[in-house]
Amino acid sequence: MEFIRLKTGKDDEGRRLDRIAKKLLSEENLSQLYKALRNGLIKVNEKKQKGEYRIQKGDEIKIASFLAETALLTDKKNQKKITSLPEEWIVLRTQELLFLNKPYDLPVQKSKAGELALNVFVQEDYDFFNSKNAQKSLSFRTGPLHRLDRRTTGLIAFSQNLEGAQEFSKAIQEHKIKKTYIAIIEGALGKTEIWTEKISRNEKDLNSSKFHTVSVNSDSKNSKESYTTVIPVAYGEYKGIQVTFVKFVISTGRTHQIRATSAYHAHPLLGDTVYGAKQISEKQNLFLHSYSLEFQENLFNLPKKIVCPPGENFVSVLKSSLINLPCEL
Repeated sequence: MEFIRLKTGKDDEGRRLDRIAKKLLSEENLSQLYKALRNGLIKVNEKKQKGEYRIQKGDEIKIASFLAETALLTDKKNQKKITSLPEEWIVLRTQELLFLNKPYDLPVQKSKAGELALNVFVQEDYDFFNSKNAQKSLSFRTGPLHRLDRRTTGLIAFSQNLEGAQEFSKAIQEHKIKKTYIAIIEGALGKTEIWTEKISRNEKDLNSSKFHTVSVNSDSKNSKESYTTVIPVAYGEYKGIQVTFVKFVISTGRTHQIRATSAYHAHPLLGDTVYGAKQISEKQNLFLHSYSLEFQENLFNLPKKIVCPPGENFVSVLKSSLINLPCEL
């Protein structure tokens, strides 16, 4: 019987054998997978192992060739689809992390089969750049390290290895990364304000995987604290609507935090009809942009501050509203 030999990488250490095998043999169900392990069709270092075996440095996994015939690792059609990301999306790439400028109206993760999503493109890009890497992990999958809504544009970080994912997530949890957004809101915000509100997912949406909204300061048991600082930068008027160009600095990352709290304080984002704003007619109809990530401590020798300027649609509406974009926000 012929076998395919696969060398495990650094990011595979400590992971269960059955989890790695499931990712490699994506079309095998769990019962077939465990049967293959029992029958010695999947081995580690020439020996049969149980599914709970933890991979160690330097382990070699052998998989019977016929099991892998329909899997991703031998699927020629899938290999032809693998490609790199558009250069204009890439803000900064390191060994550990990838920082992107997310386009408008592209979800970060797909919510239904067949939907285009940023994480799919990023995984293809990761596979493209690591296709000839002998130390490539068998189990690692790149993923987003924080959230952006579908219609929010701008800076978002993806993991490129396990260490990058762990250290960035730790820094987020310890509030050592300052996240700044820029936006256009309805009305004239007179001064800098700090909004401390409780946010909860609307009860009618709790059992749905579809798009959902949130409520501010409701009596819901699932409410969570949110902290938002909003700073007015410039004022203008968009087609008869008074608007303010603002910066948001958030220290929590609740779903729709900026959108919902802005509406709660009578300053919905321009075009955000879901939260009570007037309807507008533009190529882009919501103006919230993830502008920068600032690191309080050294993280993989990254720049202290990573900046992602807004796109031409955002800038065009600013100009049409008689607002000049400052050189430094």
